[in-house]
Amino acid sequence: MTIDEARVVADLIDDTTDTRRQVMIDVGAHHGASLAPIALRGWEVHAEPDPDNRAYLDNRFRSTANVRIDGRAVSNTTGSGAAFFQSPLSTGISSLSPFHSTHRQIGTVQTTTLSDYCREQEIAAVDYLKIDTEGHDLFVLQGFDWDTMSPDAILCEFEDTKTVPLGYDFDDLAAFLIDRGFHLWVSEWHPVIKYGQRHDWRRMSKYPCKLSDPKAWGNILAFARPVDESRMEEVLRVRSSST
Repeated sequence: MTIDEARVVADLIDDTTDTRRQVMIDVGAHHGASLAPIALRGWEVHAEPDPDNRAYLDNRFRSTANVRIDGRAVSNTTGSGAAFFQSPLSTGISSLSPFHSTHRQIGTVQTTTLSDYCREQEIAAVDYLKIDTEGHDLFVLQGFDWDTMSPDAILCEFEDTKTVPLGYDFDDLAAFLIDRGFHLWVSEWHPVIKYGQRHDWRRMSKYPCKLSDPKAWGNILAFARPVDESRMEEVLRVRSSST
């Protein structure tokens, strides 16, 4: 079974008649599957892909005026010369840190923080923050300007086999979000068998919860307002698939 958590979050974000611009930031945008349904709503979308995926995104969204693509990597520091790694197994596991035996450094990249990026782009509020940076998700969150803004929804990835070597685990990531007032759901997947092939989804649980397997991975769905369980079940029925 599989599920598209990005569309689950998109379904659960409340529509608003607010006249201010609505903003999504997609850090680790890959091929744009997460941002596409939000862009179709007319939101302003900012995407950060890896160097190779940027060419794909530039082509896919070249006629979409409300999508802006930036080639820098997002982390908790702004600078240049950060090593960047890719793997021939999958275009989806590029990272600032090598966590697989097939990772090879392809060069260096500039880094920025969300705080600096939002200041550059004159973004006063972020409604939806999606992060998938293959181990650096907590660092991306640390670089956000929490003193002046807080998203309505955040989607970020966890996988202890990637992050424990970097100094944090699943519960540390959850604690960071809870400390900032978010209500969490955990979308847990069975351990990765092989990168580059379809993975198998296990369950959606309210946090706090224990993972079924210490090698499990998945996504944390964080909401500024509580999500009703029946509404979550309704969306899951639509967005889960056995194919």
